[in-house]
Amino acid sequence: MSSLVERSRESLPVVPLRDMVVFPHMMAPFIVGRESSVHALELALGASTKRIFLVAQRDPKVDEPLRDDLYDLGVVARVVQNLKLPNGNIKVMVEGVQRARLLTLEEREGTHWAELETYDVQYPLEDKLQLFMNRVLGAFEQYAKMSQHLAFEGLMPTLKLDDPDRFADTLAAHLTVPTADKQGLLEILSPYERLQRLEDLLDVEVEKMNLEKRINVQVKKQMEKAQKEYYLNEKIKAIHQELGQLVGAVVLAAELKERV
Repeated sequence: MSSLVERSRESLPVVPLRDMVVFPHMMAPFIVGRESSVHALELALGASTKRIFLVAQRDPKVDEPLRDDLYDLGVVARVVQNLKLPNGNIKVMVEGVQRARLLTLEEREGTHWAELETYDVQYPLEDKLQLFMNRVLGAFEQYAKMSQHLAFEGLMPTLKLDDPDRFADTLAAHLTVPTADKQGLLEILSPYERLQRLEDLLDVEVEKMNLEKRINVQVKKQMEKAQKEYYLNEKIKAIHQELGQLVGAVVLAAELKERV
């Protein structure tokens, strides 16, 4: 199965992201606070396309990231909403548009500008791929039900079962895994290979949740057993205490009777 990747060049202002990966077709809210990022956002808002380049940092603790602090692949996004906060930060809502590779990074107009190679992926929907998509969807449904923080029924209408590229990205965007794993998914251009990696990650996450569930059940049983044993021990101690007091009272009564 081969995909058709259309490549083009574009230059856009950059907003580095901490612990966050945005996928194409994904709506994502976040706060922009760094001076250079605020300026980049203002430049994007001043353009007719409102396009900006979002790329994750390798280390979220770096305050002023340079080229080597950023991953090679990010996403071109469109700013949908923005709200200036009293502290000078800007709350934004963006929509991912397409993958883009960071070629060069330069300082211009008070912020970072990226020279990009953008990608549009077209992938034929064949019967074999459709079956694989259904299998991955089943694995994701199991993951969603076990995670207890993801409404699978609400996600279903957003899934494009006739578009493998968008289907894979939608699932990837809703997967709760470390940033490095999400970045790995973003960097896979082939939807089929991306789905394969998704299935592997889902298997691992489901197994982790099953293990956690088994551990919780075992801990609960041990706690219940310990509580039961504690209750029985305390009850026995109370009975012994009562018996001791009763024996003491009987002995005292006998002594008093002898004195009489």
